[in-house]
Amino acid sequence: MLCQIPEISKGVISLFVSGRLTALDYRTKLQPAIKSARDNWGQVCLYIEADVLLEGWETKSLSGIGEVQLPRFDALVLVGGPDWVGNAVRLLGPFVAGEIAWYPLERKAEAIQWIHKRSQVVARG
Repeated sequence: MLCQIPEISKGVISLFVSGRLTALDYRTKLQPAIKSARDNWGQVCLYIEADVLLEGWETKSLSGIGEVQLPRFDALVLVGGPDWVGNAVRLLGPFVAGEIAWYPLERKAEAIQWIHKRSQVVARG
């Protein structure tokens, strides 16, 4: 499950994840939010908070058929989640073009500061 939460900082897509993410989550929630951010702010900054029930992604979503691809972003911070989330971010970091970070839930305020610094944007007019 993927759902939008109240904006944590201007110009930041703020999301909550739990359970198993699906291709439908990607198509109906993440892609439109990214398009809107790119159109309105000229950049994509993502704040994703996960609970300990995050299981990962549907296998068929990542089958290589191109349905779900890691979206292009400028900055992404993942907060909380099971222990494997931090390890996944450390492994993924060198392979993505944008900045990426992970913070445990108890350091949520630091994560918000981190993404806020990277999202200093002016609305496009």
